Amino acid sequence: MPPTRTDPKGVRVNGIKLNRRRLLTGAAAATAGLALSGCVGRSLGDYSQVSGQVPPKFARRDRVVVWSAFTSHNAEILQAIVDGFNASQQDIFCEIQLFPGYDALDSKLAASLTSEQIPDIVTLSDVSWNRYFLAETLEPLSGYFDAAFTPDEFHPRFLAEGTIRDEIYWLPWARSTPLFYYNKDIFAAAGLPDRGPETFTELREWGKQLKGFTYKGAKVKMRGYTGADDWYFQGSSWAFGGGYSDGMIPKLDSEETISSLEFDRAFIHDDQMAYLASSINGDFAAGVTATICNSTGALTSLLAAAEFDVGAAFLPVQEKPGVPTGGSGLAVLRNSTSARKKTAWEVIKYLADKGAPDWSLGTGYLPVTKSAINSPKIKARNAKTPAYQVAQDQLDRARTPDIMRRYVNETIAEMQIALQKVYASDADPGDVLHEVVRVLEPAIKQTLPKYQRLVAG
Repeated sequence: MPPTRTDPKGVRVNGIKLNRRRLLTGAAAATAGLALSGCVGRSLGDYSQVSGQVPPKFARRDRVVVWSAFTSHNAEILQAIVDGFNASQQDIFCEIQLFPGYDALDSKLAASLTSEQIPDIVTLSDVSWNRYFLAETLEPLSGYFDAAFTPDEFHPRFLAEGTIRDEIYWLPWARSTPLFYYNKDIFAAAGLPDRGPETFTELREWGKQLKGFTYKGAKVKMRGYTGADDWYFQGSSWAFGGGYSDGMIPKLDSEETISSLEFDRAFIHDDQMAYLASSINGDFAAGVTATICNSTGALTSLLAAAEFDVGAAFLPVQEKPGVPTGGSGLAVLRNSTSARKKTAWEVIKYLADKGAPDWSLGTGYLPVTKSAINSPKIKARNAKTPAYQVAQDQLDRARTPDIMRRYVNETIAEMQIALQKVYASDADPGDVLHEVVRVLEPAIKQTLPKYQRLVAG
């Protein structure tokens, strides 16, 4: 792969210069300001519903609007499930309004709260819902459950992640962990074992063994990195004994966290067996890179795109396992009317009971409800394609991302900048991570009072 061009005023990736101003505008700035403003979420039941299109045959039904960040294939799966809901009864019409990813949805949602015109249900990512909670805009959901539909319907680990002070605010839906994907054809031809590496050290050794190997006429790298998502680095920082934070106390500049980023730097720049990819999925499917780390939610699409046997394994361990949970869940906005919230709950019940198995089958996201976990179709799929079972089994190693990554909105943007400096420009990991902590200090101080009042107690 050609080297990534850099720019003295920022890091250039795929022709786009990523600097602090760029990454801290849009969704990041909107949700950060929203969470800290205290100017929303104060009145109940007085926000109107966003506009939309209702087909004539559903005109007399109560309308529920879902804002979804899913695109392409996953959007089609969700629409098919909601079509099933609309056909299953005669009282409610559920309308999905699509956004091209979580950032776009976050930006629009922050604006809609300011304008007091909101949807009923939103798909919020694992690192954005906490900020809407701090803004006091999410409806507490525990009181909506009854004997026929209890919290026990959900996977307890995922349900706990959406629970604060024994109150549920965020329900599991498209949940995932990263997996280690590898090209079985390349591994076999290069004499590598048909498995994932046990440790990061072993991964680097395999990279040295692969050096010079060609696949379909092109030299192969061992791993393709993405600088657009620090989720994977959260896991590797744990694997090396570090992390993002201990509560709200930063650990990004700890010796252990620096060591985890130094591994990546050396793998890319010293060994020259890894690189910053434009599209890790595309490069993996094309055989440009032998391995990638990507979401369990990408498994179905990777299997469809690859013309070789795809291997899936647990993430490597170093000092300890490092598997972060991720994905998104469903939240109800507290500022809509009581009637709208009760109607929205009917949609959520259908999604959890009838929709969840089809969602996991169609997308590859982890099953998060009893109906999905116990689905004969999912069990049969896992038996036929064991990679899906690997994804479920790795959940025993997973943990929730660190507090600072979830509640201090600027953390992810700053870490994207930091990672790209190291991946693209061979910057010193210690210097980069010390700078991140310095830059984040004001945001931590600003967020801390609300976090202590609403979360830590």
